[in-house]
Amino acid sequence: MSLLVDDDANFSNVQWKTPIVKLIPDDFMLSDEYATAHTAIEDALSHRSGLPRHDYSYGGNYDGQRPSLKGAVRALRHLPLTAEPRTKFQYCNQMYGVASHVIETLTGKWLGDVLKEKIWEPLDMKATYFSTSDAEKAPEHLAEGYVYYKDEFQPVREMDLTCISGAGSIVSNVLDYSKWLKALLSTSGPISKAGHKALRSPHIFEERKEGPTAFTGPIAYALGWSTGVYHGYEFFEHSGGMIAYGTDVIFFPALNYGLVAFANTAVTSNWVEQALIWHLVDEHLNIPKKERYDWNKKNQARMKKSHDEYENMWKEVYPNIPSPALSTTLPLQNYTGTYFHPGYNNITLELKNGSLYTYRQDATLKLEFNLEHISGDYFMAYADSTEAPGSIFKAAAPAEFKVSPDGISKTFGLAAEPEMGKDGRIWFERT
Repeated sequence: MSLLVDDDANFSNVQWKTPIVKLIPDDFMLSDEYATAHTAIEDALSHRSGLPRHDYSYGGNYDGQRPSLKGAVRALRHLPLTAEPRTKFQYCNQMYGVASHVIETLTGKWLGDVLKEKIWEPLDMKATYFSTSDAEKAPEHLAEGYVYYKDEFQPVREMDLTCISGAGSIVSNVLDYSKWLKALLSTSGPISKAGHKALRSPHIFEERKEGPTAFTGPIAYALGWSTGVYHGYEFFEHSGGMIAYGTDVIFFPALNYGLVAFANTAVTSNWVEQALIWHLVDEHLNIPKKERYDWNKKNQARMKKSHDEYENMWKEVYPNIPSPALSTTLPLQNYTGTYFHPGYNNITLELKNGSLYTYRQDATLKLEFNLEHISGDYFMAYADSTEAPGSIFKAAAPAEFKVSPDGISKTFGLAAEPEMGKDGRIWFERT
């Protein structure tokens, strides 16, 4: 995007503060008119658009249409916002997809070709690709992804990231990424000096976590980079993960020091990379061992908290369940069928082992949901990835049905987006 901002000859209408709707007016619309009109490129890239993740929404076939980046962008108009623009940091992969669609629309080229021509070739990054199909055909060996499940590592396939494009489609290695890292440290081409400055300029504070942290003061978010201060030195860092792989990149401009780590497991690779990278930073700065932050302890606590929330969410959501619980209004069989939401597409419920169940095999996140009856027409939906079971994608969310006076289950509500709160629902209408 920085290269388009600098190219006044061909893209004079592209600036960091340009409202996205002015660049792709046929495709970009949010659920709020003001947000649509004012959300700029820099808002999308700094995650302050007001749109939360909605990670369950993208991908999937509907009405015979294959999932596409353009389709995912056009579907944003149907997704609830959870904050006013520029008021709250909410990480949203789909906004990277929006930026990708802007670039492809304006250049008339696939983003992978733009990156190869403008960045990878000038930096001699010959082992970097924008699709797993290209990477599989390359001379370099493509590492297989794994998930640790039931006390063993099980191989997993990489995800199809067509619908979010620039949010995670790059396939590379640490040697190639180190070339990109050197360009970031030296503020050299192909990005201009002004571009490097823009990438590093913070736009919003991230949410302050409770308890002690490793950093001096809060963490802010720039354009695609988290930034903060560590033992007196400014740093820029970003991690990323999918079902098969994880990556972490960090650099300290004043130290001319940077690190990149890649690994091939779901989620746990990011935690190991984090511990390794900060250990090497501590070694480089000669931080006494007793003053070093315990990243392993932090991540073990995160894992336990996630597990506890999964097991106990129903108690928080439904604190006053009658005993005995109320029966459902209809027999469970009558709740089966296909329900539709224009932002989340289809969800088809069936009976499996006496309980309601759905498997969203066409979505980007291939999840199965087991619905456990709580009381009346209220349920808990327990989600897990079918490709990387037991990982970060394991979640619990309340769900409910609305039955019409004629005895038909008309709508299915799922708390699919945590930022909407425990009472927020995505409502799917029976088709």
